[in-house]
Order: sequence, then structure tokens, then C-alpha cells
Amino acid sequence: MPAFKSSKCKKKRFDAPYHYHPELELTLILSSEGKRFVGKQIQDFKAGDLVLIGSNVPHCWQNHRSDLLSEWQESDSNAQALVLHFSAQFLGSEFLNQAECQGIKALMERAQAGLSIVGATAAKTKEALLALPHHQGMERLLQFLQILHELSQGQEDLIPIDPQGSSYPLSTLDLERINKVYAYVIAHYTGEVHLDEVAHLANMTETAFCRYLKKVTQKTFVELVTEFRIKHACDLLRNSSKSMVEICFESGFGNLSHFNKQFKQWMGMPPLQYRKANKTWTKPSVLSQEKTN
Repeated sequence: MPAFKSSKCKKKRFDAPYHYHPELELTLILSSEGKRFVGKQIQDFKAGDLVLIGSNVPHCWQNHRSDLLSEWQESDSNAQALVLHFSAQFLGSEFLNQAECQGIKALMERAQAGLSIVGATAAKTKEALLALPHHQGMERLLQFLQILHELSQGQEDLIPIDPQGSSYPLSTLDLERINKVYAYVIAHYTGEVHLDEVAHLANMTETAFCRYLKKVTQKTFVELVTEFRIKHACDLLRNSSKSMVEICFESGFGNLSHFNKQFKQWMGMPPLQYRKANKTWTKPSVLSQEKTN
């Protein structure tokens, strides 16, 4: 078997479900943007996003849901990524035990939290990844080892995505069960979610499921769904000019009063204040109106 597998993903949109696998994964997003789910965390992603994911860490990338029905999806290659899969034992079981490989071994252990790679380390890694397909044989393997070496040296540029991801050791059965729960929430959090449906997916009664989820995630089912909705609302507040009512309903909240209350509770400020402090857009027409008035 090869030491690693490199592939380029070209799709209308990223549609892989929330999943996990024994191989580590290094992913460079070449185009598109949306939400990145790693472990129990949800964050924005865009072109240039570079992430190292550890063995059996659940993850997926989803394009913005408003894009799914838009003309943006007309091309067959709107969503592109370069993906590298490799086993921790890609050069044998004893390779990482060598003194020279302790940095790479530590890198793989840190990757259990998921690592967002930034700064100079990201720039070097991206360049090496893009050059990898042009290498063959031993040169290709050496290039791959150089990538791992560069990552292992860039401690300050490796930001944990889900620091508590490895804090809850789960059996294979429990890992499969909790990932079904997260997959359900990811698919439905902007609309209606039903406790009985997700409890059925976990093959539990509603009461048993609620106790189980609290034990594993330290959150109730309502808290879990609300967190996803709040983070979705934050993205809309930062990056769109949509009204509070539109954002409220598009994020899955039933009414504006409840949305405002939950947002302030989670973010420590009302949504309007959050928008003023974080927005990345301007509305020229409104600004012009203000000047004339």
C-alpha cells in the first residue's frame, strides 16, 4: 500500500456527510466557503483553509446553505480541495518511535484536536502540497515527509479546533452513535429538529438519550442545537446585510424575541451590537441616505 494518498476534489458543492476514518487527513480548500465541522466544533471556512485532522476525528465541510439552490452551483467544480490521507504507521509500526521522528509523532497526537494551520507554516505547506503531484517515486515520499516535518516545526501556527475532542474516550459503538447525532443536527439545525427522531437514531429512549448526550458532550440536546444555530447566525450577521428577522428564521429560531434572548446569553451581547462590531460588509445606499439626511 502507498504511504499516503493524494487526491483533488472537484464538485458542485462539498457533500460528504459528517464522518470519520482511521487515516489522518490534511485538507487544503482551493475554492468555495461555508461551515467546517470538526469534532464538536463548527467554524467558517473559505479558500485557503488548511486543516490537519487526526485519526477517527469526525468532520465534514458544508457550503453555505443559501448557495445550494443558487446560480453559484451551476459549475461542476465550484467546490475544490486538495486532500491528503495517510496512516500513522505509513512507514511501519516502528518508524515514529525513532528519535528523529518524535516531532512528527507529537504532531499526529495534537491532530486529535483537529489543527487549523495558519501563518508561515500554512504558506510553506500549501506550496508543498500543490507541488506534490509533480513528484514521483522517492522524491514524492521525501516531499511528503518534508510536509510533515514543516508542520511539526510550526507549533505557534497550529491552532487546535476542538481542544476537548479527545477528552471523551468512546467505544466504537459510542463513537458511531454520537456521530449519528451530530450528523442529524448538522443536517437539520436551520430547520425543525425533533428529539424523538434523534433518540431513535441513537437507538435509545428520549430520557436515556438526553442523559447519554449530556454525559458525552457536556451539553443538553437543546444546548447542542442552539450552539449550532447561534454560530450560523453569527456568520450571517458578519457577512450579510439580512435583517434580524431573516437571520432569526434562517438560523432555525422560531421568533425574534427568543433569538435575541438566546444570542445575548451565548455571545454576551445583543445580535445588533455583535453585527456592528464584526460586520465585513457595507451598504452604500444606506450610507448615502445617511449623508443626505
